[in-house]
Amino acid sequence: MASRRTGVPEWEGTSMTREQWETTQEAAEAAWFRKAEWQRITRQLEALYGAMRAGDTSVYTRQRIGRLEALQQALCGFPEQLAA
Repeated sequence: MASRRTGVPEWEGTSMTREQWETTQEAAEAAWFRKAEWQRITRQLEALYGAMRAGDTSVYTRQRIGRLEALQQALCGFPEQLAA
């Protein structure tokens, strides 16, 4: 991708090769998506916790909370929690 100011590709003029720059960009994008996923899960969990505080004691709500908590643990680096 070219810089808006100069029209020169962003990796030119640095010690990075195009492949290194692309790898760096892909890692940054993956981190952004993980953060967005974490925020989405957190919002859903907060709503479900609120429903439980308001009196929702259904099995379905508890199952949803369990699945979302397992997803959060997987994002934290414990993917074996998804198997449970």
